[in-house]
Formats: sequence, structure tokens, C-alpha cells
Amino acid sequence: MNRALPSSMPRPGTVLLFHVRLAAVTPGAVAGLRAWLSPDERSRHERFLDAGAALEFVTGRALLRSRLAALAGTDASAWAIGAGTHGRPFAVGPAGAPTVSFNLSHTRGRVVLAVGHRDELGVDVEALDRRVDVLAVAHRYFSADEVRALHALPATLHRERFLTLWTLKEAYLKARGVGLGLPLGAFGFSFRGGRARVRFEAPIVDDPAAWCFATLDLDAPHRVAVAQRGRALHVVAMPVPLETLAGLPSPAGAV
Repeated sequence: MNRALPSSMPRPGTVLLFHVRLAAVTPGAVAGLRAWLSPDERSRHERFLDAGAALEFVTGRALLRSRLAALAGTDASAWAIGAGTHGRPFAVGPAGAPTVSFNLSHTRGRVVLAVGHRDELGVDVEALDRRVDVLAVAHRYFSADEVRALHALPATLHRERFLTLWTLKEAYLKARGVGLGLPLGAFGFSFRGGRARVRFEAPIVDDPAAWCFATLDLDAPHRVAVAQRGRALHVVAMPVPLETLAGLPSPAGAV
């Protein structure tokens, strides 16, 4: 049984992670998702040439607008969604609406939305069965310490560790809101007591103690990383059935 979705903003230090699985999507579901969108967003959706990218976009915006409306107690249409210099989206609510920080990510078969209080909040999701030349990509983009730690693991664990590192790096970059403006090899992660710790090198100037990170796995399977500037981070993950989001009856067992 799915837990009831929250109808108020999370406490400071808590990030709500909403996730939608994309599978066997019907035209009726797409129409229901589009109902959440603004006129400009509907026009943008219609311009996508790739069906998969179009579905991820419409699902992401429907998820975002539905959750903003529920958490803030407003109409979904009352929120203006814009984009910063590097393409990071932001939301401006109506007068009296709470300040909301969020970040979206999507990959094949999954859309995720992180909602919290801190401006510097990032999320990334990747499919665990993603085909990638793990060592080649790691040698090109990871820090020297990360590459050494990767080689020290059994080959059977290379892909899992690679995807953990990749999602953490993406989440941090998205939290900073600079796109790929920071070199991936100038910061790296290590693990102690099951927690990810970050280390920065030139040219990045940042305080490792100012950041919290979390990773978790969803069904299907997908790995998610969350990055947030702050002293505490508690992630609460909640599935949102696609049919529910689209206003359709949910089949038994849908998540």
C-alpha cells in the first residue's frame, strides 16, 4: 500500500523525494499529465521529436506542479516555472506561498523530484542496468582517488560503485546550479560508515563540511543521489503512481 502523499512542506533538513515509474503509458495518461501543464509547457511538449524525452518532460512538469500545489495549498497554475543561467528550473509561487526549493531528474523509465527548503538542492537518478564502459569513463572524469578506489574493488562491483559516484557528482553539480561548469575530476567522494564524504580540489572552492549527501535505490532498478547544502539531510522517498498523477484509475500493485 502506498503511503499518503504529504500536503505540507517538509521540516528543515528533510527532503521529500517523489518518484514516478514510466511503463506502458497510454495516450489517455499523457493527456491527463498535460492537463497539469501551462500553455507554454504544452507547446514545449509538442515540440519534442523523441517520444521518450517528451514523456519524461510532461511527467516531470506534471509531478512538479501537482506537488507544488499540494505542498503549498495553491492552484498548480499559480506557479511560474523559470530557468536560471545554466538551465536549472526554479518556481515562483503566488503571494503568501512558502519558499520551495526543488530539483528534477529523469532517466529511462523513471522521473524523480526532490523538494526541500535549501536553495542548493540537487538530485540525480540513473538506471542500474545502464550500459557504460565504467573504467574508461571513470579514468576520463573521476578524481585520481576515486579511480584508485574503483580499481581496488572486485570487478563485479565496478558498475555499482561507478553509478553511485556518478549520481553523487551529478547531484552536487545540480545543487550548485552550474551545469557542467565545474570539472568532475576536481571533486571526489569516499565512503565511511555507509556515508558519502566529498573532497574538493582546485579550482573548486567549497567546504566539504557544509554538504550532506544520500543515496538510495528504487525498484526497476534505479539509483538516486541527493545533495544538499546544510548540516543535516533526511530523505523520505514516496512513489507517485503515473495513473494517479494523470487522473486515471490505478491498477492493482501500481507504483
